[in-house]
Amino acid sequence: MLNTLFKLLFLQLRIYNEVIKLIVYLVLIMQQKYHFMEIFSRLSSVFLMTLLLSLGLLPIIVVAQTPSAGRQAQAIFSPAPIKIDGYFEEEIWKQAPVMADFVELSPVPFRASAQRTEVRVVYTMEAIYIGAKLFDSAADSILRQLCVRDDIFNANADNFGVHIDAMHTRQNAFAFMVSAAGVQYDDDNGDEVWDGVWDSRVRITAEGWQVEMEIPYSQLRFPPVQTGEQVWGINFSRTIRRTREISYWAKLDPTIDNEVLQYGMLGGLSNIRPPLRLSLTPYVAGYLRHFDDADASTPNWRPTASAGADLKYGINESFTLDVALIPDFGDIQSDNLELNLSPFEIYYDERRPFFTEGIELFNRGGLFYSRRVGSQPTRYYWAEGQAAGDEFVSRQTENVQLINAFKVSGRTKKRLGIGVFNAITAPAYAEFSILDSLSGKSEFSRSVRTEPLSNYSVLVIDQQFGKNSYLSLIQTSVLRFGSFADAYAWGSEWQIVDKQNRVGLVGNAAYSLLQNDSELTTVAQTKGFKYDMSLQKMRGKFRFSLGNRAVSPDFDINDLGYSTATNFVRTYGSVAYNIFKPFWRYNNFRSNFSVYHEMLYAPNKFSRVELATNIWGTFRNFLSAGFDLAYQPFGYVDYYEARNNFQPWQKPDWGRVGAWFSSDYRKAFALDGSFSYRKFAAVDSSWRKADVLEFELSPRMRFSDRFNLVLNTNPIFRRNNIGFVDKTNATDIDGAPYTAVIFGSRYRQDLINTVEANYLFTPLMSLSLRIRHYWSYVVYSQYYELSGDGQHLATNYNGNNDRQYNAFNVDLIYRWRFAIGSEMNIVWKNAVLNNNNLIERDFGQNFVDMFQYNQRNSFSIKILYFFDMGQLFRTRKNL
Repeated sequence: MLNTLFKLLFLQLRIYNEVIKLIVYLVLIMQQKYHFMEIFSRLSSVFLMTLLLSLGLLPIIVVAQTPSAGRQAQAIFSPAPIKIDGYFEEEIWKQAPVMADFVELSPVPFRASAQRTEVRVVYTMEAIYIGAKLFDSAADSILRQLCVRDDIFNANADNFGVHIDAMHTRQNAFAFMVSAAGVQYDDDNGDEVWDGVWDSRVRITAEGWQVEMEIPYSQLRFPPVQTGEQVWGINFSRTIRRTREISYWAKLDPTIDNEVLQYGMLGGLSNIRPPLRLSLTPYVAGYLRHFDDADASTPNWRPTASAGADLKYGINESFTLDVALIPDFGDIQSDNLELNLSPFEIYYDERRPFFTEGIELFNRGGLFYSRRVGSQPTRYYWAEGQAAGDEFVSRQTENVQLINAFKVSGRTKKRLGIGVFNAITAPAYAEFSILDSLSGKSEFSRSVRTEPLSNYSVLVIDQQFGKNSYLSLIQTSVLRFGSFADAYAWGSEWQIVDKQNRVGLVGNAAYSLLQNDSELTTVAQTKGFKYDMSLQKMRGKFRFSLGNRAVSPDFDINDLGYSTATNFVRTYGSVAYNIFKPFWRYNNFRSNFSVYHEMLYAPNKFSRVELATNIWGTFRNFLSAGFDLAYQPFGYVDYYEARNNFQPWQKPDWGRVGAWFSSDYRKAFALDGSFSYRKFAAVDSSWRKADVLEFELSPRMRFSDRFNLVLNTNPIFRRNNIGFVDKTNATDIDGAPYTAVIFGSRYRQDLINTVEANYLFTPLMSLSLRIRHYWSYVVYSQYYELSGDGQHLATNYNGNNDRQYNAFNVDLIYRWRFAIGSEMNIVWKNAVLNNNNLIERDFGQNFVDMFQYNQRNSFSIKILYFFDMGQLFRTRKNL
């Protein structure tokens, strides 16, 4: 209690301190020595701390709540395994209690479901079984479109699911769902990449359809119980696609943030024990790659082979060890490459299964970007400057080889989550050659190391408490052998919610330390920090948030994380009003208004203010549409585009209007579309006619329940698009040298076209095609020198910086899941990438010319097989 009083007193003193500072700022504003918008940041800070005080310090008063009584389900024991065929022929199904009376979540929350659903739960010592009879008054109208695994929400098909919180944390759950076409979906606490190993069968009957599911205990996490019964959180869901009804057995309130908190409880599970969870999935893969590197001494066709394995071991009922030995990712989708003229790198989604499965814990604090593991060597560009004499870089490793990786993750029955990740990558080299002027052949000269043997690690500790609260601690590190850079980061993330799950304090903070590469910089270390804290109303139709975020100039986590802009302070707020029940012509309606004020962190200078609003909803005919507005009334002082130690660039005020729509996916033909237009104020001749126009159209065609096609076109037109071009050495009128920052006015046009087609032979066998062509060209019309205060000055700079960029990819994948947890993939990939200053404005001619450049083709076959070692040991023990 005494500790609590001291904390309250400390907070009160902080408020007094902020109020005094506020008075000083008001005086300075009246004296015109301070920008008036800085008052917004200080006001919000005072308001935030005062509100925390009025709530009595949320972090102190929040305690774990006793679960309120909800719906009760009962499982019964079966002495023999159940045959999964969808027929319910076993006598045990007739004895099991029935769970019924489903309630809608949408389109009309809390209304009784239009169709009856009966669910039964049976268990053995090895697995839990779910049997569901989904009655339908129009059984011949049940929708059953096939799709690839885990894509059932985008398919025109009914589905049924069970959601299990076996640890009874009331925050985390597994989901197992199956569509009326027999396609499975599963996720681990929202992680859709996770593929559990379980079985299901679907049968269409005259009364509707039926589902049988077998979920081995090895796919769940639950604590051992010495005496009495297990108590699990559980819910069942049903989607009736033709009416767009989504209903649940334990009703869900859409105004409450946490779904798992609203689950019912499953009892009757006696004497079951967490099993040995041990599985091995070895793979073999063969590749035939074709590319022309203009070296006559190397073949264009290059066959390779690889083998490795994934191992999963349940250390106990809570924690799992995942190990990838010499992993292979040749069958993942190609990246969506694009031309980048911004000062920040492009963020690309992680698609490698090992790095996307089960990483909920590792994402805490935003310090882990798994694409860094196995990425480009840190001295990749440095190598080009190391050529001596007639040498040139003849070959260089583009992406570091991953040797192995493992992760340990899980959560105890006391809701403590722990995650440990570690990966080791191989050294990388750049090779130099010398061209023989007589023979015309190149000869190997030497090689230099561009990346050493390296170790990447992440440690996360996360404690859940209360109804929807948690506190996490995170540490990341990258250790490289030799004089290469080492990087460390420490952070925390929290969500502290009051007893009623209405208001929460949400935030994160981090500190970075970088031991720099002595070959690339003379600065030995760089240190930095960031924080982001907000107060949020998290329940009800009306919601709000108010927060403050800051990043210091030297904050750098890019060795294992991803960060862009630094050296800023942003104060932000938003209000939202949502209607979840049908009214007038709408099924649901949402609206949001937000504002933020941003300043440079050091020195304390104004950057921008932005106001934005979004309004969207779904009509009674299930057409969804919305529009958005944004406005920066005072322009934008951009401290990043110049790439010159936060040199300012003054952009004028601008406004943007946008709109979008998405038609009903139940129909054989559906159409999505969007439009956006941004206009800059013409404060001087350099900004005249500066604007951005973008639109997107995406027709979706379903030719049958097996074959579907999605097209997408996305053109973007930027007129008088001004931005960074180059930095050159110059002298001022007194002859003193300085760095001149060159900007240019350019016309930029981007066009992105994609084709996605899927043909499903069975729920377990599919053929998928994805074609993407990204085309961009940039033509400069005028150049400027950027002045010290961010204005455009005349210059005699006359470089050729026009650019044309093409990225063309084909991904054709045949996938056959020939056994539970096992599959065979046959893949063809084609890639064309060219980046030059030969501008061709005609799309057709550019498309033809693009294939004159080197194409890369890859043909591969990969087979992996799942072994449940725990089941094998149990079977051998019983013999």
